[in-house]
Amino acid sequence: MVLVKFIGCSAIIFLLFQLFLANEKTFTLNRWLLLSLIPAAMLVPFISLPLWLPQESTVAVNYLPYAQNQSTPVVASAPSTQAIPAEFWILAVYLAITALLFAKKISALLKLINWTKKASSKTLKKANLILSEKVISPFSFGKYVFMHPSTYKEGSGKTEMIIKHELIHIVQKHHIDLALMEFISVICWFNPIVFMVKKAIVLNHEYLADQGVKDSVHPIKYKKLLLSLSIQNNPLIWTSAISSSTLKHRLTMLNKPLKKTTMRLRIAFFSLLALLIVTGFSIKINAYPSNQLPPDSSLKWKGNQNSPLDKMPEFKGGMTAFSNYVKKEAKYPLYARIKGIEGQVEVQFVVEKDGSVSNVSAASGTENGFEFLAERIIKNAPDFNPGMQNGQPIRVQMTIPLFFTLSKEELDSDKLPLGEVNIGEFTPNVDGLKIKANYSNGTWNGTVRDTEGNLLPGALIIVEGANAGTVTDINGEFALKSDSSATLIVSFKGYNNVKLNQN
Repeated sequence: MVLVKFIGCSAIIFLLFQLFLANEKTFTLNRWLLLSLIPAAMLVPFISLPLWLPQESTVAVNYLPYAQNQSTPVVASAPSTQAIPAEFWILAVYLAITALLFAKKISALLKLINWTKKASSKTLKKANLILSEKVISPFSFGKYVFMHPSTYKEGSGKTEMIIKHELIHIVQKHHIDLALMEFISVICWFNPIVFMVKKAIVLNHEYLADQGVKDSVHPIKYKKLLLSLSIQNNPLIWTSAISSSTLKHRLTMLNKPLKKTTMRLRIAFFSLLALLIVTGFSIKINAYPSNQLPPDSSLKWKGNQNSPLDKMPEFKGGMTAFSNYVKKEAKYPLYARIKGIEGQVEVQFVVEKDGSVSNVSAASGTENGFEFLAERIIKNAPDFNPGMQNGQPIRVQMTIPLFFTLSKEELDSDKLPLGEVNIGEFTPNVDGLKIKANYSNGTWNGTVRDTEGNLLPGALIIVEGANAGTVTDINGEFALKSDSSATLIVSFKGYNNVKLNQN
């Protein structure tokens, strides 16, 4: 899958480049885009943007495998002698081809180095000129310009144009681009797009050099020079040559006018589409049961046995500070003091990852009017220290009772009893499973539901102390044989375990 994403992403982005930018005079931009295209496409398979989608028909169960209605433990079979896996042969072929290509590249490089040592040379401005009988067409590599002795004529206009062309390659360090692409083509030889990109980079180098020479020499003379050299071929890899089989494209680009508005629009379209393509290849679709919330959107800590809450949310300053805050903020309603009304309100709220409070709701079970006051107290509370799970802050839904009481001894100036608000203990909202089951004729039969009454497929039911168990089917039902004295443990990720027995 990694290779498919790599090749697919590089192919589509290169196609976009060919459609929008290959024929525009954005030579410098094109150079860096082409150089980064393959490395960027190599990284795309390792970028993961999770997208959670509900799934009706399947349930992922991350528990040890148990055979349904079977009390015999599953025993692993003894290892058997196997043939050499296919992955070994694939890797061997890849390494062999890579080694051959690497040897070929090194051989060509050594040949160039050998030419620089054995051929006669001249010192030019910013480069060295190598005159060798082995050179067919002028080219450059590193800080060297290679020419056939018969081509070099000091003071000749043709020679000066050739040298100017090759010096642009040298000054702009095009040999580094070529070396990088040769290395990439060795390790990514299985991706045909790499070779297309390398060819496009070579052509873009020639566009850059042609543009530089065109500004300093007579255009017609330069075009005649290109035509005279078009029948010659570049003898080696690693090099930039003035002669090229892409002469038609180069002459077209030399004559093409610069249209800035069109160029900017094409750059914008390419950038937008390339971003969409990379995003599309990076999305990782995850499924979750439709009767549950996706993992990233869950508000509650549900007592996950695999990852318990390490630290509860705590009011900054502790319970004493929170109690003082509540007493300071609470203004006992006058009508309640007159009527002698007391009561208790359960306030539910979420402590966010940054410690702020959200999703505040209050309920008392009676219409005593304290709910609004209780909600206002919690909404205006300073930030908490967030709950921690595996060393990371986590959203936790909490419940706290507020007690509204009247003093029987203290009265104010109007002879009304003074009221106060006290707090109970914070508790996290831990959900439990709802199970309906019965034992008959040596078999447990039942259904498992979540806290909202939805049937829960994939719940694990095991016999305590034995290697027997089963999971609920798509309808949340299960059947498991066991002794009458056995205790069943029902569990589902994110919920507290429930024990069942005859007693």
